[in-house]
Amino acid sequence: GHRVKLYDEAFEEEVEYLIVGSTEADPINGKISNESPVGEALLGKRIGDVVEVTVPEGISKFEVLGIRRA
Repeated sequence: GHRVKLYDEAFEEEVEYLIVGSTEADPINGKISNESPVGEALLGKRIGDVVEVTVPEGISKFEVLGIRRA
């Protein structure tokens, strides 16, 4: 479980997610699975990295602003 702070370029806002296992996922409350498209794309990334993720609505682009243990 790591908490990741991102800049969502599409919505021009900062968002924060807790990356959890698939059984604990609760996207409405900011908990995303490490197996979800966004969670999987963030694995192994560092602060400053830009991540492009294919989601049902198209491609989302995030910049990693912070990472910390939950």
